[in-house]
Amino acid sequence: MLVTHSRPTAGPSSRTIGATLAIVVAILLSSHVAHAQRRARARFPDELRGSTESVQKMWDFATTHGLTFYRTPGDIDEAVSDGKLVPLDGDASYELTNGVGFSYATREAKQFVVSFAPQYLAACGAPLIVTSAARPTSRQPRNSNPYSVHPTGIAVDLRRPPAGPCQTWLRSALAELEQQGYVEATEERHPVHLHVAVLTEPGKIAALPPLGSNVLARSAARTLRSEGEVAPRAAAAPADRVPNTPASAGDTPIGAGTYRVRAGDTLTDVARRTGVSVRALARANRRSARGVLRVGTVLRVPAGG
Repeated sequence: MLVTHSRPTAGPSSRTIGATLAIVVAILLSSHVAHAQRRARARFPDELRGSTESVQKMWDFATTHGLTFYRTPGDIDEAVSDGKLVPLDGDASYELTNGVGFSYATREAKQFVVSFAPQYLAACGAPLIVTSAARPTSRQPRNSNPYSVHPTGIAVDLRRPPAGPCQTWLRSALAELEQQGYVEATEERHPVHLHVAVLTEPGKIAALPPLGSNVLARSAARTLRSEGEVAPRAAAAPADRVPNTPASAGDTPIGAGTYRVRAGDTLTDVARRTGVSVRALARANRRSARGVLRVGTVLRVPAGG
């Protein structure tokens, strides 16, 4: 009788077991990440998600109120000279990044930044960072929406802080302001930032309410209102002019006088105080209207500018 013996079936190799475990771990990690993303989306305010309706709302506001969509840097300079756009100078509660090419906004948008930033500082312990403001259509990034209101000066972009209490406060504060009609805000992804269009009617000042649940933010807002900081600033008194300094051989003779730059001065401030246009002042001093002024610099003030 012929007896046959079957070969024992080999068990799974260590390589097979390792590959199986890797697949199981990957599935578990993927499930965990998906769950975390769902939780994050649940905490993300609906107001900041962005939509076609949101873009249309900002566009309609700009066109309904007859705002100008500035096309070129020259148009921005002219708007600054005419007082239609004002400089964002920065202070203890907000700063501008070096990448802000045009640090100007409408008066209403600047008022929003000046009012919002102290509450952000109180809640986060650091200044609010503005990454973009007025931007002519010729300088819009390639991925920008053709209906963007940045060219009008009513929009500012804010840096999103890292995940944590500050980010949560910023999101909830902007969502609260959107619900109350102060702004239209969207959290953008490329690059990551918060786009805020200020919906205050031209010529009006909107005093922001205390925002979020942070006690320090509420206290700071009350203090600012009691001290009148949120109200529009009074026009600065004309600054004293310094005596004419000897002109070098290459200088253009200017007979109207000179002005010594003080801390915080911009070319727009100097033009307003001395009664000349920004363009004339910039031309007389061979400077850009958007240039930074150093304290102590003596500027020539043209006559009849």
